[in-house]
Amino acid sequence: MLHVVTDVNRHLYETQLSEMHRQRYEEFVLRQGWNLRVRDGGEYDDGDDVRAVYLLTLDSMGACRSSIRIRPADDFSFMIDYMPEWIDGDAQALRSDPALWEIARWMNPGGWKTGQELRIGLVEYLHSRGVTQAISCADLKVADHAISTGWRLKYLGNPRSYAEGKVAVAVSQPISSEEVEHLRGRFRRRDMFLIELPGNAPWVDLPLPEIEREFRTAAAIASSTAELNAIADTLLRRLKGV
Repeated sequence: MLHVVTDVNRHLYETQLSEMHRQRYEEFVLRQGWNLRVRDGGEYDDGDDVRAVYLLTLDSMGACRSSIRIRPADDFSFMIDYMPEWIDGDAQALRSDPALWEIARWMNPGGWKTGQELRIGLVEYLHSRGVTQAISCADLKVADHAISTGWRLKYLGNPRSYAEGKVAVAVSQPISSEEVEHLRGRFRRRDMFLIELPGNAPWVDLPLPEIEREFRTAAAIASSTAELNAIADTLLRRLKGV
């Protein structure tokens, strides 16, 4: 399942977030050679602040497996603030849209099914927050593959080479209920897999694999997000004995 990590419940995922930053260091700094900020064995940038939202998948032991960061772009955007020349026209004008967010640091060694959940869950979560457009910078091959497999990305500028020797492009991902349905239909996925834990429920100190297990049980019978959360809360209270 796909865990939504915000400033409300971030304290529940301290270990997983540390693992995520370390994985970002290993992938982007060590393997791809990007010149990025490193501290405490992990990669960080200005977008890793209290407004950042992380989508994580966990393995059976509760360790971080896949991740992506999303964030409102009204006060900071890596693309707009550090790479405006990659966007045709006035990059700052994009910020006039209060429903604009940015996607960054996509990490998915978890395979095709996990990738589906990241792609659907990303759009589904952003739509639930009133977002209408998400921007990002993607390697050209990654962007073209995403388009060929269901994402309806729009290029915001021409592909450009960057310092590490590859070619990337600024893109925009539409966010809407229609886009959620398009992706769910494309991947034939009707299951529920987004988990956004409350920060102070009486069962939140249970191990994350146990919490996820009860959410999976709830997801098999729930017909809405509200019902999913209510059923999972009942199951977890019973497990906790409260």
